[in-house]
Amino acid sequence: PMAMLGFAWLMAALACASGLDNGAGLTPPAGWSTWCTEGRCGNDYCSEKQVREAAVILRTSGMLELGWDHIILDDCWVESRDNSSGVLVADPVKFPSGMKNLTADLHNQGLKFGLYTSAGNATCNSHGEGHPTPGSEGYYQQDCDLFASWDLDYVKLDWCGDVKKEWTKGPKDYKAFSNALTSVTPNRTMFFECVAGYIFLLGEVGTYCNSWRVFPDHHDSWKTTSETIAAQMELGLQGKPGAWSYMDILTTGGQGCERGSLVHCPGQTDEEYRSEFSLWVLTQSPLFLATDIRNMTAIMKELLLNKEMMTIHQDTRTPPGRKVAFWPCHKSPFGCVVWARLLADGSHLVALYNAGSSSHHVTLQFTHLGWASSDTAMVRDVWQSNTTNATGIFTALVPSHGVALLRVTKTSN
Repeated sequence: PMAMLGFAWLMAALACASGLDNGAGLTPPAGWSTWCTEGRCGNDYCSEKQVREAAVILRTSGMLELGWDHIILDDCWVESRDNSSGVLVADPVKFPSGMKNLTADLHNQGLKFGLYTSAGNATCNSHGEGHPTPGSEGYYQQDCDLFASWDLDYVKLDWCGDVKKEWTKGPKDYKAFSNALTSVTPNRTMFFECVAGYIFLLGEVGTYCNSWRVFPDHHDSWKTTSETIAAQMELGLQGKPGAWSYMDILTTGGQGCERGSLVHCPGQTDEEYRSEFSLWVLTQSPLFLATDIRNMTAIMKELLLNKEMMTIHQDTRTPPGRKVAFWPCHKSPFGCVVWARLLADGSHLVALYNAGSSSHHVTLQFTHLGWASSDTAMVRDVWQSNTTNATGIFTALVPSHGVALLRVTKTSN
C-alpha cells in the first residue's frame, strides 16, 4: 500500500508538470449537465426544450454571472450514423432546431455548449431509450470535425462499447482522440474531458486532456460521494489551468424521480450535499451540476448561488486544495480529514471533514497550514456564518458525513 501511494504521488507530480496546450479550461469549468435531471442517474433523457429551459434558469437565477456557463449533453442526443456518409445524426425529434442552431442560440446568451461521445463502437447509456447508439470508434477525426462545425465548446469522451474488452487500446485511443480534437477543420478550441484518461495515461494525462476522472461514476449516494472524496485524496492529481482533476458530477438537491417530472428524489441529506459541494470547490474540480435546476430547492440555492465559494473556485492564482492532515476519530487514525487551500489574499479555505457515522470533534492545528503554534487567526464558518478568534488550533463539532468549511485568516505578525 505504501509503495502504491508513493507511485500515485509520483504520477501526480509528473502529470502536473505539463498541460494540454489547446487554450481551453484556463479556469475550472462549471455548468449544468443533463445526466440525472429527469429520472435516476444512469437513465439520461434530454431534449432541446430541456436545454433551453435550463439556459433561462442559468441566466435568471444568477448562476451564469457566478461562473456556471456550460451546458453539457450527456449520453442522450445521438440517433444514428448516416449510412452513406457515416456522419453522426442528432435525434431530430429531441433536437428539432439542429445542433448548430442550438449552439448559436446558447452562445448568444453567453453560454457554452458541449456533448458526450464514446471511444468505442457504442455509447454507455444507449440514448436513454434502450437501443444501442454509435460511439466514435473509427470516426475520431470525422466526429471531431463535426463537433467543430457545430461550434461546440466541450467534448466528453467515455470508454464504452467494444473497447471495454480491449483495455490495452486505452492509451492509444485517448491520445488519438485528443490529437483529432486539436486538429479539427474548421479550427475550433474545445475543452476535452477524458473520462477514463487517468487510468490509461497516468502521468501523461494532463498532456492530452483538459480534465480527467480518478474514480468511477459518481451517483446521488453517500457511498459514492465518500468514495470519490477518498479517491481524490489519495490519487487525485492537483489541477492547474488547462488540466483539472474532475470528481465527476454534482448531485446537489437530488437526482430526478421520473421522466418528464421536475421533482427531485434526493439520495443524500443536505449535510452530505454540503460536504460534496465543499470538497469539489476546495479541490477546484470542474463543477457540473446534474440535477434539475428548473426546480431549485433550498439546499441548491444555498450552495450553488454562494458567491464567495464560486469566486474561490474560479480563482487560479493559487493551486487547488488538498488533504493536509488526518484527524483520529471513530477509533481510526484516518477517520476524519483536514483539507486546506491557500488563497490569493493569504487566507486559507479549510474543510474539517467527517466521513463517519456519528458527529465528532475535528481540530485544525495551525501548524497544518505552515504557521507557528502560537499564531492567532480569525476563523469564519462559511456555512454557519459565525466568526471566532483562535490561537494555535481551532476545533469544531462536525456532524456525521458533514464538513465544517472555514475561512481562516491569520491575525498575528
